[in-house]
Amino acid sequence: MSAASLSAVSLSQLDQLLRLVGNHELPVPLTEVALQARGLGHLWGELTWATGIDRAALITVLEVAVAERRTRPMPRLELVWTGPEAKVAAARDTAVVMRELFNRAKHSVLIAGYRMDGGKTMFEPLQTAMRERGVEVRIFLHFDDRPGMSAEEAVRAGVYEFLTSSWPNGDPVPTIYYDPRTVSPGSTINLHAKCIVIDELWSLVGSANFTHNAHARNIEVGALIEDAAFATALTSQWRGLVDSRLVLPADVP
Repeated sequence: MSAASLSAVSLSQLDQLLRLVGNHELPVPLTEVALQARGLGHLWGELTWATGIDRAALITVLEVAVAERRTRPMPRLELVWTGPEAKVAAARDTAVVMRELFNRAKHSVLIAGYRMDGGKTMFEPLQTAMRERGVEVRIFLHFDDRPGMSAEEAVRAGVYEFLTSSWPNGDPVPTIYYDPRTVSPGSTINLHAKCIVIDELWSLVGSANFTHNAHARNIEVGALIEDAAFATALTSQWRGLVDSRLVLPADVP
């Protein structure tokens, strides 16, 4: 880990770190406990490299990071839309944008979704990217609690339904993660996020599930963001859940 990991830290958090270190309100070398006491414990993974430098050097690194962040080009944003449109439209179609993103992927794809039953054609370009370009795909799925089933059985049933109804036939298949709280008996907790991150550069965040209705009939809105810092931060949020075992890998046959 190096100072490059600061790309996953927001500008407001960088400003806060700089102030705390400059005012001697954080010990140097930094410690995870001290960061937690300031409500910044989640940044420890991005700051472990700083344990080997003194306060003056850390202030310099943070000042450079803040200056770079304030002068970098603004992210490119596009409005993404499903549903009826006026004669003059300023948005791009959700299904078209998603297919373009999958076709563009070279290294990694991260997907989170609440409902995924849009049919096998929806993910065909993604499976092609995995097979032909070795793209790593991680999908974070919501699984319901199922009365009469254990949590493990509910997860197996959810994985089976996804692979048979939505994922194209054959290999390769993605790595699937789930929130164990959603399959606890009587749970009312949902993994409700809907997002796609491509190559830690492009992010699609919005209201649309990965269903036929969400991509063809409902009124849905989203934002396509071309910004490496935002995409890295979003990926890091999910990676942190994996590392902390707050989400778990599902067995994929």
